[in-house]
Formats: sequence, C-alpha cells, structure tokens
Amino acid sequence: MIKIIKIYNMDCMDGMKYIKNESINCIITSPPYNLKGDFHTFVNGKRVTYGDYKGFKDNLPEEVYQSHQTTFLNECYRILKNDGFMFYNHKNRIINGSIISPLDWIQKTKFNIYQIVVLNLKSTANVDKRRFFPVHELLFILNKNNKTKLNNVECLTDVWEMKKVPRKITGHPATFHVMLPERCIKSATKEGDIVLDPYMGVGTTAIACINNNRNYIGFEISTTYCDIANRRIQDVVSKIE
Repeated sequence: MIKIIKIYNMDCMDGMKYIKNESINCIITSPPYNLKGDFHTFVNGKRVTYGDYKGFKDNLPEEVYQSHQTTFLNECYRILKNDGFMFYNHKNRIINGSIISPLDWIQKTKFNIYQIVVLNLKSTANVDKRRFFPVHELLFILNKNNKTKLNNVECLTDVWEMKKVPRKITGHPATFHVMLPERCIKSATKEGDIVLDPYMGVGTTAIACINNNRNYIGFEISTTYCDIANRRIQDVVSKIE
C-alpha cells in the first residue's frame, strides 16, 4: 500500500504498480537523460566529470532507454486522474552527430502533448564549439483530456528562466530549482491534491509540495539521494514548525 507524504527508496516502475488507476492529481519529474555517465562542468576552464547517478548507471542502449521511457510514461498515464497534468522535464541530446528529441518516444505514448515550455538555464557545461552552446531544456506538459486547462496564475510565457542548483549544494548532478515544481503545482493543482515525482532525486518536488500545502509521493532508486531528500525535507518542516 503506497502512502502519501513519503519517499520510497525503490525503482519507480516497481512502486507505481501499487498505485491505483486515476488516483494522482499531478506528476512532476525529470528522468535520467541516458548521458552515458557524462555529467560534467567546467572549473577554472577545466572539464570536471562527475560520473553516474548514485546507484544507477545512466548508460543504456538508446533503443532500450526510449522503450523504457515509453513504458514509464504509459504507466504514469494509468495512474494520473483524467483531469490531471504531467510535467516531464527532458532535453534534446546529440547522438552520433544528430539531435534526438524526447518527442521521439513521447508521441508513442497515450498522452496528449498540451504544451512545451522552454527552460532557459542561461549557462551550460556543453561548450562544443562545433555548435551553438545549448542553454535550454524542455518541459513537456502532458494530459489525458485535451479539454483540461491549466491555470496560468502568474501570467507566465512559455520560456522560463531558471538555473539548476549546483551539485555542491544538494549532492545531485541535476537538481532543478524549486521554482520549477512550484510553478507546475500552482498551475495544475489545488491544496490537498496528490503530486507524484517518480524520479524524486533529492526531494525538490516534495519541498515544493510542502511549501504549497500539497501531498506528495516520491520514488528514488538511490539510497544516497533518498537520504539527502529526507534530510532536506526535515529541514523545511522544522522551519515551518
């Protein structure tokens, strides 16, 4: 039995099996990008590689990765309420000299693509001078019923400027800013709704839920990141109390 206000240290595909059909109001997540362990940045002009996610080898054959993401998204479709939204953060990648778009597998799922938001991260560690430097990622807004509408309470455009949180702060190589899930939550849910993050990482979506009086469920395969998430959540809760 899956309980709310809890992060489960397990593979999300195993965990979501225990969630009932059409029981989740909103899903917000960013899966591993299958970057072959190539998380890197530049320090004093020198490339520094971080390696893999803790507890997960981000190095699948591309066709296996895409098939897995298609299956994952269809499972999210099953548990999402008919009037719910999913916010799926991913990016275009270059493989063998060609752009691979997340649309390649999203369009194979049951979801309707409601909108695509550009996340302007303002900087990048990818400084390949053979191309213009990529400083954006994408937020795919997906729903089941194309009559369901978001509430753009902040009157935002479809380009959001935000920086990712440095690894030295959270211990995770790809933490999005809490502003991202907070914007999603405010536009697609109401107080008391249930928000799921299947790739919870270090708990940013959970913190956004706490800040906005939403319930959350999370799955995180890495024990290291799960422990960090629970510590971060406890810090937030203790300040509220």
